[in-house]
Amino acid sequence: MPTQHSFTLILLCLLTYTVALAQTDYAVTLKGDTLRGELKVVVSSGNLDRLQINLSGKKVNYTALQIKSYFHSGAVYQSMKYENAYRFMKVLKAGYLGLFAFRPENQSSWDGRYLAKIDGSGMEVPNLGFKKALSKYLSDCHDVSNRLENGDLGKRDLERIIDLYNTCIQTKTIALGGKLTPLIANEKEVAVKNFVAKVEAESFLAKKDALDLLKDIQAKVSKNETVPNYLIEGLKSYLNDTPTLAKDLEGVIALLKK
Repeated sequence: MPTQHSFTLILLCLLTYTVALAQTDYAVTLKGDTLRGELKVVVSSGNLDRLQINLSGKKVNYTALQIKSYFHSGAVYQSMKYENAYRFMKVLKAGYLGLFAFRPENQSSWDGRYLAKIDGSGMEVPNLGFKKALSKYLSDCHDVSNRLENGDLGKRDLERIIDLYNTCIQTKTIALGGKLTPLIANEKEVAVKNFVAKVEAESFLAKKDALDLLKDIQAKVSKNETVPNYLIEGLKSYLNDTPTLAKDLEGVIALLKK
């Protein structure tokens, strides 16, 4: 019959396991280091947003000049220059031209919308003069710019405008023999990074092998290269006996095969 001591040990193990699963948030520093722990955006003071990270029980504050991006509650946030400030913005749509959400001054909700190109230029999505302002901003793609001026595209078409513009730029870049680099981590990178965090929170025999293999997959994804089938099958074999990861694994594999 289990003793009180054994019940206590079981409870402590379950608590440790639950905490490990919860800590899937992470931040990436400007130097490329990954910091894992509980994240909390501190109310901005001055021109810098701040991010508080609980690292092994110690709360450390970082500014938007030190943190490049972070992942929290299923969303990706990016450090962006906005007017004369650096703010953390939620990534709504990634690409050469990206769409971001930000918190307007003295507000807690992410109601503001911001567009940014890979060259660093950006603009807040205006409520007034939308077509004129956006037509000028996207003037390097004449087709999209002209359709805005002619009224064929409006503010309700914002996401479609972004897709059309990115397709236009990609076509022009490929025609010139160049390669397009996305502004932020693409959907596959985010999914794989999040999955790595979940694998790290588990305890199973092939964990080290699975993480080593995931590093190879991450390297392929970061270079926009096709992930070979042998890497995917290898990952599946390492995780066969870990049913808690089955659903997440299925989602990652579906993305990798796109």
